[in-house]
Amino acid sequence: MKPDGTVYSPEFELVLACLRWPQEAVDGDRIRTLAQQPIRWSHLLEIVDHHKVVPLFSRNLDTFAPGYMPDVQAATLRAGSVANAHICLERTAHLVALHRLFREQQIDLRIFKGIPLAITAFRDPTLRDCGDIDLLVAERDIFKAADILENQGYLRFEPQARLTPRRLRSYLAHQKDFSYEHPAAGMVIDLHWRLFRNSFLPANARLEEVGEDWIHLGSERIATLPALRLLLYLCVHGALDGWLRLKWLADIGALLHTMTPEQLTSAATAAAEQQALPQFSAAILLCHDLLGYNSDALPDGCLDRNDRRVAHILRFGKRLLTSNQYRPIRERIASPQWFLNEFRLHRSLRYRLDLIERSLFRPRIWHTFDLPDALFPLYALLSPFESLGFHLRHRLAMFRRAVRPKPAVSAPAAQRTLLTRILFRRMMQLPAADIALAIEAACMLTFFRIALNFVPVRKLTAWMSRSDQARSSLSQEERAQTLRRIEWSIDAVVRHAPISFVCFPQCLAAYFMLRRRHIASRLFYGVTRDADQLKAHTWVKVGDHTLVGGEVESRFTVLTTFP
Repeated sequence: MKPDGTVYSPEFELVLACLRWPQEAVDGDRIRTLAQQPIRWSHLLEIVDHHKVVPLFSRNLDTFAPGYMPDVQAATLRAGSVANAHICLERTAHLVALHRLFREQQIDLRIFKGIPLAITAFRDPTLRDCGDIDLLVAERDIFKAADILENQGYLRFEPQARLTPRRLRSYLAHQKDFSYEHPAAGMVIDLHWRLFRNSFLPANARLEEVGEDWIHLGSERIATLPALRLLLYLCVHGALDGWLRLKWLADIGALLHTMTPEQLTSAATAAAEQQALPQFSAAILLCHDLLGYNSDALPDGCLDRNDRRVAHILRFGKRLLTSNQYRPIRERIASPQWFLNEFRLHRSLRYRLDLIERSLFRPRIWHTFDLPDALFPLYALLSPFESLGFHLRHRLAMFRRAVRPKPAVSAPAAQRTLLTRILFRRMMQLPAADIALAIEAACMLTFFRIALNFVPVRKLTAWMSRSDQARSSLSQEERAQTLRRIEWSIDAVVRHAPISFVCFPQCLAAYFMLRRRHIASRLFYGVTRDADQLKAHTWVKVGDHTLVGGEVESRFTVLTTFP
């Protein structure tokens, strides 16, 4: 069990175990133990790809647990890792060329994240998903730098709307970068004039304030952010974006291992000076909770879990990480949740007013409603309607993608497409009774997922203790069929629902669905020790048959049963 009592799926646990670096810090025995469990390898690959950690996961799995992954999935993983290495080589050459062009035009810049971060944290650029390229220049040089990119064939795609003088003033005041893409190379560059959007965030900085460090790419000496500034940037960036990607956490974990205790103490001091200590502390605690970073090595001055802002960052980040079957999607998170997350990170009045103003004048709306500058204030009134329309369009697009098979692009993709078609046809052929049972399971799961946040567990278990006087009139064969159908309905909803359900709401749903049919069952609560941590799990049994949670029950010692 993690420190907050969360039990993750075996696939997610294996991914987390393979994201530590350097390899001296990796628990190889744990990786081998997890790899021997029943793993849905296709689902695991989806998690790894979604979180952009293919190279690091592949390296550690091949080193500590070779041969456990099936051949098809192993080939897919190796292909992804090799492709990333080739892209890194191409982008290294491109970075060097861009750096020379900027220097020739006497534009000072810092190249951060991407390949410079991989070299600083991992000492190997191919161990990190190369992603896009982030350039930081002075605001006075932003248009000169944009001209260089456009002369090299880059096209601006964010913001999409034309920039009138009034829109440009708003964009420069409330945003942080322009985004460009090269149509032929597929390379994306974010051209920054500051690190974060909110100019009143104390951890924010412009080119003149970030300092500089140097790395070597071939014969070229490239300016990047100093390690301490880079670490604080990653911590604040992760908190603002809800830790949607494990890639960001792996970066911080690797970077922490490169620092001495004195450097970490200096980082904590700098975080306190920049009022980013909650974000810094939460990032280290997340590395401890998820990646096994040594909590005894926490630098002096860090805040604990009881701090309100630290607790919020941990709670929000872990909730997002486990959403959508451990593949969180930004657009599925409601805009008010993003707003409240950012609102709570800093208490300054100017910071919060800037956040409100940015929310009312989103650049996205300029593309939808092309108002003249004289009517620019009207965007504040149109913004809520545009936001609602944006999320409705996104949900509709998701539904269309779900019911429309995608064209095959490779052998594994062809297998997934065929499976999707079969599942869709099967869903259309389900009898009304099965559809009703799935709806019942969805309602039960949703109810108990919400109830566990507001109703004391003692009251829920008290409901279970009420005796059921009625006896089941089902025959033995009908009883076995009912058990199979309830097990199927819960599993189907859990696998396809847009929200995640841990073991406890699954077990409560199964127990009460059985109780409605007068079938006696027992809910088991057990614990086990994993390294220095205590892990909890629940499962439901009818007689000797485990209905829910049976895949790992043998690892747990039973503490109590209900009723």
